[in-house]
Amino acid sequence: MRVEFKGLNFNLLQGWTDITEDLPSGAPPSLARAEGVGTVQFSIAKYRSGEDPNVSIANLQVFLADFCDRNGIRWDKMIHRDGKIMSVSVTSTLDDEFIEVAYFSNGKDIVLLTYICSDVDSSEFENDMIGVNEIINSMEF
Repeated sequence: MRVEFKGLNFNLLQGWTDITEDLPSGAPPSLARAEGVGTVQFSIAKYRSGEDPNVSIANLQVFLADFCDRNGIRWDKMIHRDGKIMSVSVTSTLDDEFIEVAYFSNGKDIVLLTYICSDVDSSEFENDMIGVNEIINSMEF
């Protein structure tokens, strides 16, 4: 199903719900599955006016590396995709915790997406990842 979520448009598979109001005040927009084992969170920066920011893959790579450094996220390989929507992403696994961090941009707007899972051995982890990939691959600003 195609949804509009906090200024983003993407495909959202059945079973995913907005859990933002269930989190502490000030938490970023968040989605999860009732039977899932992780949470997707979004931080969205929309271009409003002024000089065109002309965001590039190189900018997103710097943002991602800085985010990971500030949050103690260790990663081996940064993946990037160029196109109408550019993206850079990393994944990290420590013990049973998995995190995917990705920045997206259309050249003006920027989205930070994180998926955090505390149980990669759960059979629901794969189902969560199918939903996360659907969101990522269908995202539009």
